[in-house]
Amino acid sequence: MLIVGAVIIRFAVLPAMTKLPDDLSQSQRYDGTMQALNSQAFAAGDFAALLTPKMPITADRSLTVDAVDGDTAVVTSNSVVTLPDSSTRDDVHTYAVDRVDYSPVELTDAQKDSLVPADRRTTFEAHSGLTFSWPMDPAATDTMLYDPVTRTAQRATFVDESEVQGRKVYNYRVDAAGPIGNPALLAGFHGFPAQLPKAMIEGLLRAGVVPEKSREALTAALPLLPDPVAIGFGSTNEIAAAVDAEFGAPLKVEQTQGMYVTVSADGRDIPALPLSIVSIHTAENEVVASANTFSKNSTMLSILGVWLPVAMVVIGIALLSLGIVRRRAA
Repeated sequence: MLIVGAVIIRFAVLPAMTKLPDDLSQSQRYDGTMQALNSQAFAAGDFAALLTPKMPITADRSLTVDAVDGDTAVVTSNSVVTLPDSSTRDDVHTYAVDRVDYSPVELTDAQKDSLVPADRRTTFEAHSGLTFSWPMDPAATDTMLYDPVTRTAQRATFVDESEVQGRKVYNYRVDAAGPIGNPALLAGFHGFPAQLPKAMIEGLLRAGVVPEKSREALTAALPLLPDPVAIGFGSTNEIAAAVDAEFGAPLKVEQTQGMYVTVSADGRDIPALPLSIVSIHTAENEVVASANTFSKNSTMLSILGVWLPVAMVVIGIALLSLGIVRRRAA
């Protein structure tokens, strides 16, 4: 029985422990800053004051498993941003994912009705790419992450490996941009003009308001653009993620995401006017706590996955041998 028990632990219990738990509910805190468009300065053409000063913010990101069906889980990610005046803004997204590798799962209408809670159906969205974590034992290669602002998968490029708080990590970088695809965000721009005078775009360039990466392209394209200039709304996203090489969870994250008025030229949308810029990073105490938790869990998995099964097999063989010897003696 001890030999059978070792097999059960190694090939049944251990995989179950490395699945996304059906009762998961956890959160992590981020610190950072936020800048937003000063609507009064925009209306007055005061380019020097278009962006508010950087305001300190905190963000609490939580992940909750709402329902499971075999290897499929419905999870909700909620980011609560607290502003300097203590007001909060929620950003809620619900996904269907594989409980083992966290890849997207496409639900049928019947599955949506049975698995997605009624109060989550307005936030449920189909997606591509990873939404909240890399899987266990992540590959040291590029991967795709889902961005709920553009509603697209963005490439996370593998850079190198290093250590954070004694844990081996894989470092990934995201540097992406695209049109805003989130309907709730787009609804917030309904009062914005559909076109801007070319003189305003020129003023933004002179005032240094246009993002540095866009200035050369926008300066070259501006003479060929009509007046007024048609605009759109886009996002830029830069992420540096240190991902635990064993558990796949992001141990330390730095992210800067901006939303911009964009100008279309030469087949691309060029960010021209910042609407908001949010920069956040994992709070240092969260990094330390997560590293300690990963180390404890690693020890537990090692005991259950290697040493306990080996010990049970050795004891089982010893007892089996003892039984054979006793039979022969009898």
